Amino acid sequence: MLTCKEASYLASKKLGKKLTLKEQLDFSLHAMMCGLCRAYARDIKVLHHFMIKAAKTGRTLLPDSARLSEQSRTRIKKSLDKAEHLKDEES
Repeated sequence: MLTCKEASYLASKKLGKKLTLKEQLDFSLHAMMCGLCRAYARDIKVLHHFMIKAAKTGRTLLPDSARLSEQSRTRIKKSLDKAEHLKDEES
C-alpha cells in the first residue's frame, strides 16, 4: 500500500498527466482508507481549477500588495539561473 507521501505525489501528478492503471488503483485504495489524502486530492484539484481559470482570464489571485517587486523577481531569477548553471556544471 502507498504511503501518504506517495499518494500525495500521485494526486498532484494526476492534475497534469494521466496515471497508469496501477497508479490509479494504488491511489484509489489508499484514498479509500485515508481521509487526509482524499481531502488533499480534493483541495489541490479545486486549487488547480482556480489557477487555470485565473490564467485564462489574465487575472491574478493576489492583491498588488502581495506581489513581488520587479527588483525581487529579477534577483530571484538570477539566483535560480545561477543555481541551474552550477547544477549543469556538476553533471
